Amino acid sequence: MTRFYRPMAIAVLLMAVACRQSAPDPLEAKRKRLAELKTQVNKLKEEIALIEAQLAAASPTGAAKKLVEVTPIVLEDFAHYVEVQGNVSSSQNVMIAPEIPGIIVKRFVQVGDMVTKGQPIAEIDAESIRKNIAEIETRLELAQTVYQRQANLWNQKIGSEVQYLQAKNNMEALERALATAKTQLAKAIVRAPIDGMIEDLTQNVGEMANPSIPIGRIVNISQVEINADVSEVYTTAVKRGDQVQVFFPALGKEMTLAIRMVGQYINPNNRTFKIQMRTDNPDGLIKPNMLAVIKIRDFFRKDAVVIPTYLIQQSAEGERFVYLARQSNGKYFAQRVPIKTGRSYGGKTLVEEGLSLNDQLITKGYNEVVHGDELQINPSTNVAKN
Repeated sequence: MTRFYRPMAIAVLLMAVACRQSAPDPLEAKRKRLAELKTQVNKLKEEIALIEAQLAAASPTGAAKKLVEVTPIVLEDFAHYVEVQGNVSSSQNVMIAPEIPGIIVKRFVQVGDMVTKGQPIAEIDAESIRKNIAEIETRLELAQTVYQRQANLWNQKIGSEVQYLQAKNNMEALERALATAKTQLAKAIVRAPIDGMIEDLTQNVGEMANPSIPIGRIVNISQVEINADVSEVYTTAVKRGDQVQVFFPALGKEMTLAIRMVGQYINPNNRTFKIQMRTDNPDGLIKPNMLAVIKIRDFFRKDAVVIPTYLIQQSAEGERFVYLARQSNGKYFAQRVPIKTGRSYGGKTLVEEGLSLNDQLITKGYNEVVHGDELQINPSTNVAKN
């Protein structure tokens, strides 16, 4: 039994592998079908053109002319842009934290208030520091008296130098202790570290404040930064000082800014480097974390042949072409012209070869004509004079 089932199992396994390998790719089938349909369309157009030409030759009045509109080819500047998403941030977005621990006894501001640098925000209970200062001041007063007497005696060569130096050292130590205590007392007032608006206050009067726990946040968005990650592919195309277009979708606002920083580090996780722009924001409409779309120009050509992308057609063989209106014996005929295209952006395509200045490009009715059709130019069209 074992000898019988082993060959059977191998055969079943081989059949399963063969079926898996021979499974058709549904996308490949669709590609083939698309190619077949395009071929059929081109053949139908050619057949239509042949029949129309035959009818025109057989009819004394001739076939109907195809009504089209044309646009002369003119030279224009062409620019290609890379679009990346950016994020708005503010370097003046700071947390407010006390420098000494203690109970909050007073708050001087509310959320939404505008403050200036150094303005009081809150007060920490510092009664123990005040008592310490009073004690030090009492001791210092005595130490100063002792020092003055020891100094007078020392000047008269009475007493020992050690007594004089001890009195002086005691007085100076208390002076330093008093200065330190007064500094600590000043820190009981929590002050604004920057100009800005109170964005948040997280602790109330009566709660314990600690230097490690912020009690609020101040944000100043009078100037903001826009940061973006750019693919390493464009390393040579992006330089500090380059002008970029920055668009804020939430505001419907676009502005031209200079790149102020180009990162020198490629992030190994996404193969990008950072760029940063900065702009004034006097009306405060640009908010931190707002989305921005940055357009970086990576290609430019002056006086180029540029046409609308939608006018470009493609044959089943992959050849790109457009239709021109060419004049012969006072009549206009459609001519299919193959072209070599370059980059495309914003609905326009750069034409490297095939078209020349003042060629009459069929811009309306282009999908209704075939090579050789006689044309009737719309009177409103500006036809370039040859």
